Amino acid sequence: MPVNTTTHSVSVGSALDERRGVDLDIAGDDFMLQGHFSDWESGLAFGPDLDQVRVRLAIDATSTPAGTGDRPSLFAFHGRKVESQGGGKYRAVGTFSWPRGGKAMEMTLESPLGHTALIVVTFSAKKQDFGEGWHDLIANVVPFSDVGPEDQDRPVRSAHAWLVTPPIAAA
Repeated sequence: MPVNTTTHSVSVGSALDERRGVDLDIAGDDFMLQGHFSDWESGLAFGPDLDQVRVRLAIDATSTPAGTGDRPSLFAFHGRKVESQGGGKYRAVGTFSWPRGGKAMEMTLESPLGHTALIVVTFSAKKQDFGEGWHDLIANVVPFSDVGPEDQDRPVRSAHAWLVTPPIAAA
């Protein structure tokens, strides 16, 4: 049976330059992250109200391009209240800003143990919070699922394999 394959090439540099970045200014309780980050992947979970969404962004903290002053942002988050929850997890409380305004918000931050430049931020928002940036958010979606206590024994497809430390064997 013949299989049709379509290939679409995109230069990584140009794709990252064209889409909106994320502005983060978070500091407190042994955690600090500040900059305009252009390399991220999103995971979205919708509930019964399709305008309400749970967002999970995997952000490369080294993706701070020069000259970002004129670039539009997907959103900005500024927080100085950060509490460690152990295991590389933090709870940040601050202000979420988007093109049409701002509001108080809580985010969960995950920094895998060890030396890595990847950070995961998770929060709840509404589709309207992103304005025109909504298209950038959904264009870069990677499926994810939250694991509840009842799901601990079931296989889960994580947004990023690096969230789980791989077993390393020595010869």
